[in-house]
Amino acid sequence: MNQPISTPKTHLKKLDDIRGFAAIYVIIYHISHTSNFIPEKIKTLFFSFGQEAVILFFLLSGFVIYISVYRKPDMSFSYYFIRRFRRIYFPFLVALILSCTLAILNQKFLREFSWNQLLGNLFMLQDFSAKPGIIVKPFLANYPLWSLSYEWWFYMLFFILFKTAFFKLPHRIYWVFGVSFISYFIYIIYPNPISLYLAYFIIWWCGLEAAEVYIRTKRFTFRTIKPILICLFLMSIISFTPVMFVSQIRLGYYPFLNFRHFFIAFIAIVIGLIWYQYKLRYFDTTFGLFIKVAPISYGLYIFHYPILTQLNLSPYLPNIWLDYLLKIILIFGLSYLVEIKLQPIINRWIK
Repeated sequence: MNQPISTPKTHLKKLDDIRGFAAIYVIIYHISHTSNFIPEKIKTLFFSFGQEAVILFFLLSGFVIYISVYRKPDMSFSYYFIRRFRRIYFPFLVALILSCTLAILNQKFLREFSWNQLLGNLFMLQDFSAKPGIIVKPFLANYPLWSLSYEWWFYMLFFILFKTAFFKLPHRIYWVFGVSFISYFIYIIYPNPISLYLAYFIIWWCGLEAAEVYIRTKRFTFRTIKPILICLFLMSIISFTPVMFVSQIRLGYYPFLNFRHFFIAFIAIVIGLIWYQYKLRYFDTTFGLFIKVAPISYGLYIFHYPILTQLNLSPYLPNIWLDYLLKIILIFGLSYLVEIKLQPIINRWIK
């Protein structure tokens, strides 16, 4: 979600559209679930898919990384690492400072601050507490940060594979699938973060494989996408297996939550392929508007939750609509400042 979707010769605008849409949807999702003015039926029907939007980011991320590096087989680790580090960590550190500031204003900082949590987040070990085996929760309850740890370790693992003979193996996706499949089986028996990262790696890798199909053939067909569909479908099956043995299914908690993640990745590819066969009819009219926010989508994603939930403006703005309007302005303003104005400066400083 936080990489520029471009190559020297092409700009995949439609991926930007989806990225912008997913970021806006996550914001609306959290507004709906932190407010009482949206009817419960509307929430359930239209705003219950925040987790699914994050999985879209994983698929997009794998696609975009491959697009950006496939022309650079001699790329060094320092070149790759610095670009990933400054792009992820600068806005991420701003998000941590934002959470600290709001906790201080709410007089909760000393009570809620944890060095273990801070260090765990800085080393990208945070995860959503609805899954067992996690090390630390997202810092000061900025829950959307859970996905950054996955992204970071996917990036690091990708470089290792990209620079080895593994990357030239035929049908390499099945090897990645094998690792993810075994890792999730281990996670079911012994929940741990390493197994979970490796299990989810296949989702990110499927985005990468889709990018290679695009580069190689400039089109998508069922035949070229079939390995991706097979892998995601089989991961959906194994992730559903523990669901059958629980006494109560909770949609937002393990094990059903993990099944949701793998299954929505499968469904997203299926819908995308079908829509592609129909020449992406009406795509621009439904998603084209979101291109405007794509450049600040990363900032929107990591800044919105603490501002929405921890910034208390009610003593100053008793009108709920003005309260949300000001918060939305702050979210977009901070995202624009960090991503458009300050990020290029950081990029010039850290080379």
